[in-house]
Amino acid sequence: MDLKDFFAHWHLSENPFLAEEARNDAVYARTLEATVTHPDFQKIEGNPQNPSTSIVFGEKGSGKTAMRLMIERRLRSYNKEQPNGRAWIVRYDDINPVLDRLSHNLSLKDPADCLDHITLSDHQDAILSLAVTELLDWILGEDTDAEDKRWRKADHKALRKMSREKRLDLALFALLYDQPAHGDDGSRWSRILRILRVRPLLDRTGLGIAALLFGLAGLAGAGVWHFTDPASLEWKITAVAGTLGFVLLGAAWVSGSFRRWLRAGRVRDAIRAVSHTRKALSRGFWNLPENAGTLALLPDKEDQDKRYEMTQRLLRVLGAVGYDSLVVLIDRVDEPVLINSDVERMRKLVWPLLNNKFLQQERVAVKMLLPIELGHQVEREDTAFQRQARLDKQNLINPLRWTGATLYDLCSRRFRHCQNADGADAPVEELKDIFADDVGHHELVEALDQMHQPRDAFKFLYAVIRRHCENTPGDAAEYKIPRLTLEQVRREQSDRVMNLYRGISAH
Repeated sequence: MDLKDFFAHWHLSENPFLAEEARNDAVYARTLEATVTHPDFQKIEGNPQNPSTSIVFGEKGSGKTAMRLMIERRLRSYNKEQPNGRAWIVRYDDINPVLDRLSHNLSLKDPADCLDHITLSDHQDAILSLAVTELLDWILGEDTDAEDKRWRKADHKALRKMSREKRLDLALFALLYDQPAHGDDGSRWSRILRILRVRPLLDRTGLGIAALLFGLAGLAGAGVWHFTDPASLEWKITAVAGTLGFVLLGAAWVSGSFRRWLRAGRVRDAIRAVSHTRKALSRGFWNLPENAGTLALLPDKEDQDKRYEMTQRLLRVLGAVGYDSLVVLIDRVDEPVLINSDVERMRKLVWPLLNNKFLQQERVAVKMLLPIELGHQVEREDTAFQRQARLDKQNLINPLRWTGATLYDLCSRRFRHCQNADGADAPVEELKDIFADDVGHHELVEALDQMHQPRDAFKFLYAVIRRHCENTPGDAAEYKIPRLTLEQVRREQSDRVMNLYRGISAH
């Protein structure tokens, strides 16, 4: 029997169990709001009005990425319904660029050595960079991804009504953390300054022009004074004033350039997870007033307190346009090229993040969806680590387990969502309806329980359907799967799962 014939009989528009990765799962994307969730999902998601941190350790295929996508979808739905009190979402799930920048900025011969140097400050900078870049994309009308954050006139007015202190903070954030995916950084910076209206009276160019004009006036006055006998008092004053102004403004230009050049060097060395050039930073500091309160925010190497203060100031800026909290979604830490599922490298990457002060910041929620291997590592850590991480306060799920009954409901729901409702036999009420009469609900639940998690449950059911089609002649018209086929595939898939857990198999 051809698979197409089996699907046509059950009025399936697509294979419910084909996808193995949540990001590429069309069925899951279409049914996010109606899908069966893990029993602990509410604990992991938390309350959008008061977001909280949660940490999950789960096997590959246990649904961590699917949960992250669902949390993000629900937060966006919540944001659309709220004029204020929304949550700004930061997706920290692609860490390759962060590691690349860190390796480049540290000038390491072996890029993987950056994992020995990564700190909590680097992670804080990377998260701030993601948040600030998306905020500026939104402000500049370049955000094409987040539908719930379309630039509206009300938000634009709110931005302009912000206090000068907040506008200065946002300009500084743009200088330090903006990492646009495309476009000219120089023109983007100019547009940001124009919108925020924070330029000083005299920037680098203005001060240079003023010094040049005074110098020309001094030269003119000195020339007239020299060639005119007797010279008028006005020209003498012009010569003296012009020369004095040129010297003072020139000295201010030179000292200001030198001071900003040193400052740019310190900032570039401190913010290692973001790409900067010293020249661009130095010029950018010229475009900002020498405000003591703003400059006090400039981070030093591994100065976490400055980053905490910057996070709170960013929240105050976001609050002006209706976003009162920050939700950071951390996922796929095993996938960066430099890590490639290596447990020790994952530990070096993630352990700096397991800091109670970082995880319990006011109005900041961190959702960490981590591989089970790190869960085993956590259990082996000493008392000092446990005191620093305080995992008992982080809504910890270790490990993320699925029961056979929940997997049964999940698979039944997926099957129904893939059906066309135009036939007498559609829709199927539950999964056991496609099996022979001697296959009961209990047998299917027990078989799925041995698969442990959604990905392996989908593989199991896909293999059952395929085996049935392979063993059934095309003209037999036997569309219900017999017990024998179920038992054969169950044994094979159960062995595969056990070998996977033992490390014998990689798939």
